[in-house]
Amino acid sequence: MANLSFTLYEILGYLFPGSVTLTGFILLYWALFVPKVPLGVANFQPSLVLWGLILIAAYLLGHAAQAVSNRILGAIEKSALAMQGATWMRERAKHTAADLVGISADKIEPGWVFRVLDEYAVQAGQPGDRDMFIYREGFYRATSIALFFLSLTLLIRTAVPGASIQFTRWLFAVNWSQLLTTALVTGLVGWFFLERYKRFVAYRVTRAVLSALVIRSASPKNKIGKESPSTPE
Repeated sequence: MANLSFTLYEILGYLFPGSVTLTGFILLYWALFVPKVPLGVANFQPSLVLWGLILIAAYLLGHAAQAVSNRILGAIEKSALAMQGATWMRERAKHTAADLVGISADKIEPGWVFRVLDEYAVQAGQPGDRDMFIYREGFYRATSIALFFLSLTLLIRTAVPGASIQFTRWLFAVNWSQLLTTALVTGLVGWFFLERYKRFVAYRVTRAVLSALVIRSASPKNKIGKESPSTPE
């Protein structure tokens, strides 16, 4: 099961967004360097070695997409970690995390509050849907950025005339309105994925905090509010 989970994350978190990013780079190269050459769909029959190289390139670009999305969308995760919508949960989580690591509550940052409580829930054997949230969050985060990049490359291709697709028996000319429509649809799907990312990052934080708080409250030891975190009841 652990190997299966690892494989799913590699596919959803890296290979899929990397494939979208690779498609964007192909379109960008097509538009900037060989705009008059038809896109040979019918003649594209890569060998096994070439397919392997394509998968490796997509996988590496998936890591790059994750890195870029972490940088661009970092404010969304910080907002989720701040737990602005639930003051009671934020304060309770802060004091619980500080109590677990034995420091004062004013010295622990929101990011570390989440890390401590997430690790506490995992060590207690109650991860819940943690893996599902992580997989989906990573998938939607990187894929949204990849789709925005693909939409941008389609807009660039729209601005450069001469786009066409070579099929087996005919040459299909692609006009600017078709490319523009495709770019708008791709960007819209990227926006939907971005909204899904916001939802799942909030789910991940909330799950970790609430799991830890429930486990901590059910434990007869180390209750919050004692004079010393190490003082038994």
